[in-house]
Amino acid sequence: MMKFLPGIAAASLIATSAMAQTTTTPTMPAPPPTTIEKSPAPTTTPAMPTPSMTPSPATSGSLTLTDDQAKAWVSKVVYSSDNKNLGEVAAFARDASGKVTEMHADIGGFLGLGESRIRLMPNQFKLDTDRVVLNITAEQAKALPHIAKK
Repeated sequence: MMKFLPGIAAASLIATSAMAQTTTTPTMPAPPPTTIEKSPAPTTTPAMPTPSMTPSPATSGSLTLTDDQAKAWVSKVVYSSDNKNLGEVAAFARDASGKVTEMHADIGGFLGLGESRIRLMPNQFKLDTDRVVLNITAEQAKALPHIAKK
């Protein structure tokens, strides 16, 4: 019987150490419910600051952009009124007050080869959430006079 006693003692130590490893976490009382008032979510979230549109009697609308807004629109995709991807925005020309006087777009080509730069007046395009949409078709845009790249 003495031979079995160390074995029984060792087995009971192993069993108790295994039991000691399983612990239960004490349950904490749940915090009291809090009321958080949420403002209604906006229906659309613009990708960048929305430019301010200031109506002008001479045109249907004039567009004013800050330096940062104008830079953020460069390289955005340009679509025609018939929803064709024409190219991308190359630059904006603005007066001292930030009013956009023209937009330059690189259209056509493939991977930067064979592109043509065109000049668009503010009444020929609108800035959408993440793209520029022209008020003219793809064929009309391709027929516009090309300007030299700077």
